[in-house]
Amino acid sequence: MKKTMVVFLALTSIALAGTKRYDVTFGSPAVLNGMEVESGQYQLSYDGSKVTLVNSNTHKSFETTASAVQTSGKKYNETIVQSKHVNGKDLVNEIQIGGTKTALDFENK
Repeated sequence: MKKTMVVFLALTSIALAGTKRYDVTFGSPAVLNGMEVESGQYQLSYDGSKVTLVNSNTHKSFETTASAVQTSGKKYNETIVQSKHVNGKDLVNEIQIGGTKTALDFENK
């Protein structure tokens, strides 16, 4: 019984450690594929094109889908949000994730 519990805890720890989170800050309300989030700091995680943002202060969670997931030839040094500011909101086009070769693209109409 004790051995089974240890194995279960080890497997649970591995599963939880597999989800990496990246810090992203929006200076204005941001729109990602039509989903709007308040300005502030977020923890971003992704699984394929599924993107989850968790507000660092309120812990409110938002989910959306990236229109494309790109892989660069080299790692990005830092996380960069590329957006266009329209009517007081940042329309996010791309998030390049620092420490990875991944960029998440978003469409905003």
